[in-house]
Amino acid sequence: MPPRELVVLGTPSQLPTRTRNHNGYLLRWDGEAVLFDPGEGTQRQMTLAGVSPSTITAVCVTHAHGDHCLGLPGVLQRLSLENVKRPIPVVFPAEAAGYIDRLRHASAYVNHLEGARGPCAPLAEPCTWTTSAGLVADSGSRS
Repeated sequence: MPPRELVVLGTPSQLPTRTRNHNGYLLRWDGEAVLFDPGEGTQRQMTLAGVSPSTITAVCVTHAHGDHCLGLPGVLQRLSLENVKRPIPVVFPAEAAGYIDRLRHASAYVNHLEGARGPCAPLAEPCTWTTSAGLVADSGSRS
């Protein structure tokens, strides 16, 4: 059985300190690696924790406060830089859709996922669906 582990990358804090980063959690469960609430500095915290970003299989943003989502652009761009070609679902509350879309396109970068299913692949139309819990999943794929 694959290891089950919660890697705490940061704990709740609107202001990071020398000893505490913004939110960020990586849950390893049965071969999956779900990144929760990638706050600012998540990439650095992953490096310090020995976690490879290319192992991420999904991202979940619980709400659109900055300490829970401002690390998302860097994480998605890092996945593209590492040439990850599999789909990386990004799950978030429906009311955060506009914020998440802006975060996904926050800066210019070379998209190595062109034509592939992935978080940064260009979309002909939004590929989202609302679950009964009011969450939106964006698979990064074309319909």
